Amino acid sequence: MFRKNIITSALFLMVPFSFSVNAEPMTVEQRFELLEKELRQTQLELKKYKEEESKRRSLWVHDASAQVSTKTNAMEAASQPKASQKPEALVVKNTEKSANGNEAVYSSMTLKDISKFIKDEIGFSYSGYYRSGWGTASHGAPKSWAIGSLGRMGNEYSGWFDLQFKQRVYDDGEKRVDAVVMLDGNVGQQYSTGWFGDNANNENYMQFSDLYVTTKGFLPFAPDADFWVGKHGAPKIEIQMLDWKTQRTDAAAGVGIENWKVGPGKIDIALVREDIDDYDRSLENKQQINTNTLDVRYKDIPLWDNASLMVSGRYVAGNESSSEKYNQDNNGYYQWKDTWMVGTALTQKFDAGGFNEFSFLMANNSIASNFGRYAGASPFTTFNGRYYGDHTDGKAVRLTSQGEAYVGDHFIVANALVYSFGNDIYSYETGSHSDFESIRAVVRPAYIWDKYNQTGVELGYFTQQNKDVKGDKYNESGFKTTLFHTFKVNTSMLTSRPEIRFYATYIKALENELDQFAFEDEKDDQFAIGAQAEIWW
Repeated sequence: MFRKNIITSALFLMVPFSFSVNAEPMTVEQRFELLEKELRQTQLELKKYKEEESKRRSLWVHDASAQVSTKTNAMEAASQPKASQKPEALVVKNTEKSANGNEAVYSSMTLKDISKFIKDEIGFSYSGYYRSGWGTASHGAPKSWAIGSLGRMGNEYSGWFDLQFKQRVYDDGEKRVDAVVMLDGNVGQQYSTGWFGDNANNENYMQFSDLYVTTKGFLPFAPDADFWVGKHGAPKIEIQMLDWKTQRTDAAAGVGIENWKVGPGKIDIALVREDIDDYDRSLENKQQINTNTLDVRYKDIPLWDNASLMVSGRYVAGNESSSEKYNQDNNGYYQWKDTWMVGTALTQKFDAGGFNEFSFLMANNSIASNFGRYAGASPFTTFNGRYYGDHTDGKAVRLTSQGEAYVGDHFIVANALVYSFGNDIYSYETGSHSDFESIRAVVRPAYIWDKYNQTGVELGYFTQQNKDVKGDKYNESGFKTTLFHTFKVNTSMLTSRPEIRFYATYIKALENELDQFAFEDEKDDQFAIGAQAEIWW
């Protein structure tokens, strides 16, 4: 339209200078007056065109620095190419019309608004976790040892990840249904290629650890509780500095309720299938045994200011076929023994920030056997996925403390302390009718430079003694010292991520009679340096 107006004006101006029809010849003054009038009209049209062009551009990118107040700045902005930049906001077209009814109404939407729209309106969320990093050691490739006793800072070289996808599929204000999928696994850090399926040395693997539907509003007696069905388990409770769980129930499939308000606290109930591979005494042949686990917890019971209590119970029962029992009686397969765990946990939050959790747990049979492990000590019913051992009715007890506390304005201290003992249990290192006692302690004090920087040390020590059925004693012990500096986004050690760590670690194995472990070159110590990133979102 602008070009058409320019051409029309030019032709009109040329007419008076060329000829006149049925009119008196125009004077020079009249012709200049007419020319000046047309030039003013052209300038107005040019200004209008540039304003419309500027509006069209501003519909897509809001940049305050690009707004101009004079005609000269507007002409310069129009003549210069725009640099590529991340938009601060997008303009979306609304369904309503403007006041005159002819033009659409636009409003701006930031990327944060779009994210909120996807989460709240579409009902989709994506969360996850991973850790990865570089390290090298004094004797060849760095090795992790006794993470579950000495602590994980500067002592882990795996690349673990968790990825969760959650989609709301129904919500009418009273009832809601969400679908949840969780992927987790390990990406090897040793080689440049890490193909899943090429699982050399247990380096690269992945699984669908969760695949379930969770709902609200469908249970008349618990309308605000989360009712779920699918591949899922009861919530895990981790000792983060040692990288194992005090509460864990793996599930092949299950049904459960979480956060059911009853009295002063809330109840979690999970009934899950947790089948196991039962091995014979050669540890080469196996048969599958169906088991079912009932996990019940009464949590968030208020005590005093900022303190709460949880009591828990778990029972794993076998559902064996006749052929499975026959193999146990006649073909050397290990006898299945039902196993249970009971306990309590007290959590105290501090006014200055931080918390501490104290727990007491008791177990028998195969769960008690896992209490007796010096490394990973999660309460599994198997050892690395295999069920074996002549389990007796002995018991094991575990007392734990974990948490962090601020000391003044510039110091924070995290801790993980565990005392365990067991009598007449099956040990994966020293066999049936073993006794054990262990102490593991990890403390991590740090100086807080600011919200984004901390410098500190992690000190770890453990000692464990097993006594077998003959009365022979076996000792395992060691210590670790890790100097570190971290880049952070908040001051908490245990609850803030992402975190980037730079560390130097010295590990010394004092006794190794349970696992005969050695670092490279058959050394009993290792010095390592490295950097690691850990993030959740």
